[in-house]
Amino acid sequence: MNRINLLVIVFTVLGFTPTFAQRYFTNITDSVVVYQDIKYGFNTDYRGDSVSLFMDVYTPFGDTLSNRPLLVLAHGGSFLQGNKRSSDMQMICTSFAKKGYVVASIQYRLGVDIFSGKTLEQEFQQAVWRGAQDGRAAIRYMHKTYANGNEFKFNPAQIYSGGVSAGGVLGLQLAFLDKPSELSTLSLDTNVIGGIEGNSGNPGYPWKVKGVINLCGAMGNVTWMSDNKDVSICNMHGTADATVPYKTNYFKFFGTNVALLNGGYSVDSAAKVYGIDSRLFTYEGAAHVPFVGSTESNQLYMDTTIDYVARYLYKNVTGNIPSNLAEPNNIQNALLVYPNPATNWLQISHETETINKVELLSMNGQLLQQWVGSDKQLHVAFNQQAAGLYLLKIETNTHTLLKKLKLD
Repeated sequence: MNRINLLVIVFTVLGFTPTFAQRYFTNITDSVVVYQDIKYGFNTDYRGDSVSLFMDVYTPFGDTLSNRPLLVLAHGGSFLQGNKRSSDMQMICTSFAKKGYVVASIQYRLGVDIFSGKTLEQEFQQAVWRGAQDGRAAIRYMHKTYANGNEFKFNPAQIYSGGVSAGGVLGLQLAFLDKPSELSTLSLDTNVIGGIEGNSGNPGYPWKVKGVINLCGAMGNVTWMSDNKDVSICNMHGTADATVPYKTNYFKFFGTNVALLNGGYSVDSAAKVYGIDSRLFTYEGAAHVPFVGSTESNQLYMDTTIDYVARYLYKNVTGNIPSNLAEPNNIQNALLVYPNPATNWLQISHETETINKVELLSMNGQLLQQWVGSDKQLHVAFNQQAAGLYLLKIETNTHTLLKKLKLD
């Protein structure tokens, strides 16, 4: 690397593991190298102030492969706040770098001017469009590094955009809002802030992606997908999301309706109508970004999220679905918990998996009771527990499943 201000961080340096049987799905290394604060662009923010744009790039330590898939991911924060080094972004980026990916976590322009005289819808449309332009500039920057020697050793035909919440919104708009006719439906002057390509840097290089990782994000208009049938989508969303709608509803700003958004369910449904390779994992009963936080339940949701995205990427990168990588939704759908709501007892069964252990957790992750098993069915009785909502953590021979439970 010829960058003077390059900072290299190695996480959990335990040595390189030269096992590639499940590259892109399981870890090929225990360590990653992070190149921090790489300047990929420059632009003006919503106030007209000059802003430099930076990314962190995560790579698998010790890996010599020169054509690895690239993930360009963005943090959440409603386009108002957030950071490329938030704990959830670091965990996601590190996890996929360990599996053999190159992962770029980007900082993009944030903020809206609520005193501009424009409507809130116009302000947030501009914020989303600025983010999408910055994402395109980041991808163009990576193509530029490829043309100049491919220092990050990635495959330009295997690039995926997306991220968490606003990052998912950014990734979807980056991939699908790409025609002047589509831009003309928005109530803002896109030419003033850069048009289709944007003016955040690295002109002349491509920015198209092969797929989108949409974690609790949304799209303004699902018809934008109709002419991008070669772009696949991985959606994950909670049914009780009050910030970004699971289906189609208004995004609110301090209680005020801003604009209709189409969440993961609506994106996936429309994508299937258009013949797009799309999948949806539903966090049943979960609120916005349930994998963000420090509780055990947050970590379980994070584990599920990384596992599901890894399955999507493995299929798209390799074209294979090994028999031992069954879809988590199928595993989840084969689980039966009865009755729910429950009172004194519960019957837990699974069509294909052996149930090894069941834990009853409070909604903040505190362990309240646990049971062990060795069959496809397990009958459990409760100690005295207060009425309310709980989580069941169910460990089978191959998976850990979460199920929300109500006690009366």
